[in-house]
Amino acid sequence: MFEAMKSELEATMAAHSVPFASFGATDAQSTRLHDQIGSAGDHPLGAAHIFRIASMTKPVVSVAALQLVARGDLELDQPMKEILPALGDTQVVVRNGDDFAFAPLARDITLRHLLTHTSGYAYDFHAELIAELVAQEKIPGVASDNDGFLSAPVIFQPGEGWEYGIGLDWVGKIIEKVSGTDLNQYTQTHILRPLRMDHTSFSITDLDGDALVPLALRGDDGSMSDVTQLMPTVTDGPYLGGGGLYSNVDDYMKFMRMLLQNGQAPDGQILPADMVTDMFVNQIGDKQVVHMPTFNPMLAAAHGWFEGTSMKWGYGFMLNETEIAGRRSAGAGAWSGLYNTFFAIDRSRETACVVMMQMLPVYNEAALAVFDIFERSVFAATS
Repeated sequence: MFEAMKSELEATMAAHSVPFASFGATDAQSTRLHDQIGSAGDHPLGAAHIFRIASMTKPVVSVAALQLVARGDLELDQPMKEILPALGDTQVVVRNGDDFAFAPLARDITLRHLLTHTSGYAYDFHAELIAELVAQEKIPGVASDNDGFLSAPVIFQPGEGWEYGIGLDWVGKIIEKVSGTDLNQYTQTHILRPLRMDHTSFSITDLDGDALVPLALRGDDGSMSDVTQLMPTVTDGPYLGGGGLYSNVDDYMKFMRMLLQNGQAPDGQILPADMVTDMFVNQIGDKQVVHMPTFNPMLAAAHGWFEGTSMKWGYGFMLNETEIAGRRSAGAGAWSGLYNTFFAIDRSRETACVVMMQMLPVYNEAALAVFDIFERSVFAATS
């Protein structure tokens, strides 16, 4: 399959100066393709190279939280201040002329709110109010090298909107508190090792650090500059549930294959089948996954998904309510990571695909073009 699309992908990558990308597609039973294009630094990109997958961490951490729900250790509508009291002290920020005003929560933040991005927590590169608070040094930014950004307020009362944000970082803290172990150890024990994801971890010390690919910044003119040193590797906590995993295409296909198999792993059940189904069900009601502006163009380009299509959120990823012509079926789950890693899981076709690049900003035109061509090619072969 890959050879038929490889020339088009190579041409697109060359036209946009994308230095390398790793591609994979799987059905419910096994890998259908896995290949690479380009060079990572001085070496051809190989299957064993490691990528920073950023927000593609969120589905993994969502599964971890749902495991605790399935075991009775957590409840989706339980006030999370019962686990982490700081979540009861969160305030709602609103604009007050040229300043800010803060109000107490009108209702408790629940696990459901955090998993579905309806808590009111936001990212400073997508939400103007949070960006301004960071610029004025009233709160740390999400790019800081610790978890100080969790001190941010919410931008609306819990349950009253949808805003992509730091909720899954809070979920990671909740998992640690309830399980009594750190997030890396929990996910290794209950998800990664059972799935034989041997090249995935929150800590680079668990992996071959020399296999970590370089990170580039794409300029407006398409030029690429190496910014690897701006993102120091993580060796120990705090581990960030919203975006801290290192992984690669082969490993992520194992995770997606588990979801295609209704939670089944090679050595047992990772998540009950009904909860896997819930991940692919609209969990935000009549709210929509909205266009995301940018307030930090180095990190993120402004982006909206498939104009005119109703986009929802399940647990862990975005859902399209109707078919995306030439791409995924209605009800498919998909999302991305800050460094331009993308995946789509189409259960109706029993097919999932993933592509990993490593450059900023997310949603730049080059990365979107590569993902578009790859996803179209994969699902064209299954239609």
